[in-house]
Amino acid sequence: MREDLSDSSEDLYTLTGTTADLFDFSPNSYSTNVGNILPTQSVGIFARIFSLFKTFVFGLVSVFVEISRFSFAVIKYIQLKIVRLINFLDVSKDRLVDTLMWRRGLLFRPATHGGVIAVAAIAIVVGGLFSKGDVAAQDLTAQESVLRASNTAKTIVPTDRPRSEVLSYKVIGGDTLSTIADKYGVSTETIKWANNMSDSASIQPGADLKIPPVSGVVYQVKAGDTITSVAKSYSADAQTIADFPFNYIDDTLALTPGQTLYVPNGSVPAPVVAPKPTAPKFANTFVAGSGRLSWPIPRVINQYFSWYHPAIDIGGAYGTPIHAAASGTVIDSKKQTTSFGWYCIIDIGGGITVAYAHMSDLACGMGQHIERGQYIGAVGMTGRATGPHLHFEVRQNGNAINPLSLLN
Repeated sequence: MREDLSDSSEDLYTLTGTTADLFDFSPNSYSTNVGNILPTQSVGIFARIFSLFKTFVFGLVSVFVEISRFSFAVIKYIQLKIVRLINFLDVSKDRLVDTLMWRRGLLFRPATHGGVIAVAAIAIVVGGLFSKGDVAAQDLTAQESVLRASNTAKTIVPTDRPRSEVLSYKVIGGDTLSTIADKYGVSTETIKWANNMSDSASIQPGADLKIPPVSGVVYQVKAGDTITSVAKSYSADAQTIADFPFNYIDDTLALTPGQTLYVPNGSVPAPVVAPKPTAPKFANTFVAGSGRLSWPIPRVINQYFSWYHPAIDIGGAYGTPIHAAASGTVIDSKKQTTSFGWYCIIDIGGGITVAYAHMSDLACGMGQHIERGQYIGAVGMTGRATGPHLHFEVRQNGNAINPLSLLN
């Protein structure tokens, strides 16, 4: 019995080889196991860190590249839009200038009224933005306490500016047709025609007279009238009627029934009593100029220089050769269907330019040097013209001057 117990006890407390292996913490055994585990784990961690770093760097570079490409595309797009906007504004400006310059007053009143309205609207809007409420009464300064400057600006209204409408004048004592005509720069016949007065009629104080803006006839257009027919009826030049700015005739040269038409230098036909020879409307006598320019075509003047027609119209048959009035360089040359039609402008030096317009043939181009007397085109009626003629215009430093002062 005891023997059995000792065997049991010995079996119970005796450490077998398997148990010793499980609880053996000897230094050699520990170091060997750790040495096998740590290097493998370190390599895995460094690989993951490197992989994450590489992915981050590549992603950052990719984002930078995409942002660069997008920014470049946006810049190119904005540049393209700006260039197109500039081109559009440039073309719009040229068209606006052409319209305002060549239509000679047709759009003057609408443009002026529109500009005043636009400025007033802007002033109202801007004033509302910057207003700070009602002004207190104590902030107002009495007018008597304001020091009046001795050189206070005054508005001066020019008295010699062109008129666009018929004025009404009340006759006062001492007035005569001659003094009234001189006061308003028109002929006595013009006042008679406008007021249906006979040659023997006299004026009385208190009478109201109609004063046209220019010497000639004031005519109410009827159905079927044309510029040519009206000009023929009143012995006037059709081109002069078309060029007068306050007739507001566009490039179609069409008239509207009921329209008030001014016929500059026109005359009412006298009652037919007996046939009488009449002098030609446009005399070809004039004082010779300095001779700086020669006549481009034979000297037959249809329309003289005036404030509303800063040139002379030289009549000629269709196709008459035009020769340069002076040597110079062509600075503008165009073929157009409106305004001056086919024209060229030659710079002859000294700030002087010479323009030839309404031509049927154009034999000079931009930058070409032209000699005096050289063929540059032919008389025509292109553009806004009522008949064949040469529009001959001279400007010095941009200001129109009478060509007759330079022609020989």
